[in-house]
Amino acid sequence: MVLLVRFGELALKSRFVRRQLRDRLIANIQDLFAVDGVECITEADEARVYVHVDDVAKARSILARVFGVVSVSPAAEVHADLDALRKAVLSEASRSLSPGQSFALRPRRVGTHPFTSQDLARELGEKIRRAHPDARVDLTNPDVEIHVEVRRNRAFVFREKWPGPGGLPLGSQGRALAVVRDEAGMVAAWMGMKRGCRIAVATSDGDGFVEPLRRWDVRLKVLGLPEEGNLGELVRIARAEAVFLGTRWEEFEPKKREALDVPTFEPVIGLPEEEIGRIAARIRSV
Repeated sequence: MVLLVRFGELALKSRFVRRQLRDRLIANIQDLFAVDGVECITEADEARVYVHVDDVAKARSILARVFGVVSVSPAAEVHADLDALRKAVLSEASRSLSPGQSFALRPRRVGTHPFTSQDLARELGEKIRRAHPDARVDLTNPDVEIHVEVRRNRAFVFREKWPGPGGLPLGSQGRALAVVRDEAGMVAAWMGMKRGCRIAVATSDGDGFVEPLRRWDVRLKVLGLPEEGNLGELVRIARAEAVFLGTRWEEFEPKKREALDVPTFEPVIGLPEEEIGRIAARIRSV
């Protein structure tokens, strides 16, 4: 089975930067698969990463923890010609469509082909309609959506799109230190990871708020947080270029804060408690 991995922000960068970020994304995918003992083969083009796996359920769980991944689709791969696409689409329709259900075909095409996207929609949609006369076409609110993605000489047929965490690949944006004393600190550290920072965690509260973060970063570094603070020394040890704090608005007292030589970010300061709790639950759920 091949999994189509989509990345969002990476596609907006220059070709050189996009390649660097994509390679970092692939390395992170391989790291998480290796730690979980799941075999995979990865390849990529300018817009997709392709992950070939046998254990789809475990692969889905792993990719849900890879920052930079926007969505994932398990797909059937065929050659990019109409005959192969007809067979693949009809096979997917046979598995997915029940009598009386509506369907929509969503074609997408990259490259030069002897057919257009409209040709695909018309030809393949007609094949489904003839094979399933009880089914009806509904392009607005269908019961079943079948996606066809043609990329040069390769074609992929799929139905599902599993969400990823998004953001930027971990380790692509330098090092940072996160102070994790409570749930808000854990969420702030995770938000720093999502922006591509390689986070070192400073904590004095044991593993309760640290272990969930290890599921997202297999190379997570943990430092002891002295009672008196002294973040400047920890910044030096971690070689951090920024600090992330889990400050809530009612705790915000900048005049009492230790002066640091690096920027300080407080990403949860404007979030309500229920939103912090929702993100924390997501961090722990994977």
